[in-house]
Amino acid sequence: MFALATTTTPTTPSAYDLLARLEAMPVVLEEVAAVVDLNDGVDLEVNFNLSSVGAVTIAAHEDDDGSGHGLVLVGAAVVAEFELAGDTVVWETVDLAGFRPEQVEAVAASILQVWREDEVAEALAAAPTEPTEDRSLKCTAAAGIAGATAGILIGATCGIFIKNPVTCGKAGGSAYGAVSHYISNKCNGAQNG
Repeated sequence: MFALATTTTPTTPSAYDLLARLEAMPVVLEEVAAVVDLNDGVDLEVNFNLSSVGAVTIAAHEDDDGSGHGLVLVGAAVVAEFELAGDTVVWETVDLAGFRPEQVEAVAASILQVWREDEVAEALAAAPTEPTEDRSLKCTAAAGIAGATAGILIGATCGIFIKNPVTCGKAGGSAYGAVSHYISNKCNGAQNG
């Protein structure tokens, strides 16, 4: 009698699983400060201290023509950077090589979670807009650059831990969608995300 060999194939965590884990991960965000300006394009800057890595800065600018630039700094190190043209990310880079795995996860979790801090919501609500500008369009641009920042960093973090391009593309896209939706709502005055 022959026995059939059985093998188990490890399952790759889904993009949803990764995002849920990062969103639920306890991270301590201290000294959160945010500045949003919807005049002359869109300027977005969020600074905070992350207990496990130190100072983190998210800074992005988009001109009215859709060109722009964004980056994430941990201390003085640029860990993520992107360039926009016509509201599309045309270039991006991520460098997390100098961090331990738990620090990479903490940075990724903080980039997802910081947008829900009161200081960010208050800066979005108070962001000045020229009287002739359509606030909704400016909020959409702010949401796009915030979402791009999250999506790029989450996609790269996924690549470190999961190493599945399809899953990581979905994780980055899902992070983009979640953050941009929340930011658009808050910027436009919604009480709930």
